[in-house]
Amino acid sequence: MEDGGWQLEIDCTPGNRKLSYLSNTFNMIFLYRYLRLSALLATLIFSMTVFAQKQSRVDSNAVALQFVDRLLPEGNYTAAVLGTPRPNASQLAIVEKMKLAIKDNEDWFQKVMNELKPGEPMPYHKNLGISEEEYAAFMQFSQSIKIDKVGAIALKVIHRDSSLYFEPKDFGDYLKYLVIHLKDQRVEVDGLGLQYKGQIIKDAKQTTLIAGPWKGYSWRFEEFRKEGQLIADPNKVDMTEIGGLDIKSIEVIIGKLDHSNQCFLYLKSNIVNKGHVLAKQDIALLLTKE
Repeated sequence: MEDGGWQLEIDCTPGNRKLSYLSNTFNMIFLYRYLRLSALLATLIFSMTVFAQKQSRVDSNAVALQFVDRLLPEGNYTAAVLGTPRPNASQLAIVEKMKLAIKDNEDWFQKVMNELKPGEPMPYHKNLGISEEEYAAFMQFSQSIKIDKVGAIALKVIHRDSSLYFEPKDFGDYLKYLVIHLKDQRVEVDGLGLQYKGQIIKDAKQTTLIAGPWKGYSWRFEEFRKEGQLIADPNKVDMTEIGGLDIKSIEVIIGKLDHSNQCFLYLKSNIVNKGHVLAKQDIALLLTKE
């Protein structure tokens, strides 16, 4: 979801432990790292921790889909639309200065990012284009951000032919493309099957939802192509070739609040053609059965 040009990113990959803010004007290096859900933006824009943790008990796609089936019975729901507060003028100014400085020092920035461990914050450096005091202020406000209700919509959950469908009203039409096939144990978005990625547990100290701690599961689809040919290992892509790639990245997260039956639903999709963003969706909802 976006607010005045800022984008909400929830990263649930093990080792990538921050929910990040970035401008739509980042260059293709940042776009690539964003779509790969890598540690680059996680360590640069150091805001929220939402990451998957493998549990000792059985953790599988089958268990996850049974969880979803119990959590979302057929019927009408009120869906709180979730978002984050817009940064104030001074915070925006700091980030804009950082963006420009990093663009002018891309080789240095890339080297520093490659040397950082997953989740390790980037240390201050004058190449960031801001003072130490401004960097401290940036770290403080980025770590204090919480996700809260910014609106509400009506939504219907339908169970048909052993599958689960969503029918939103007035917002989030992209949810219509999300289908959960319970019998076939398959999560699908716009006809593409998503791979099960694991369980997520956010306790009271870790959660970034104002609504409270939650547990859930995530699924993801990622595809990188060059001249129509699938790239087996996107991590080996030459950064100078990013502008010529076709990229698809889709993620679904479904969870339950610990202290209620409310469902946290997150759907993100990005389609990029040779450096041009063709489609982008970020939908975060908190569902309450009527």
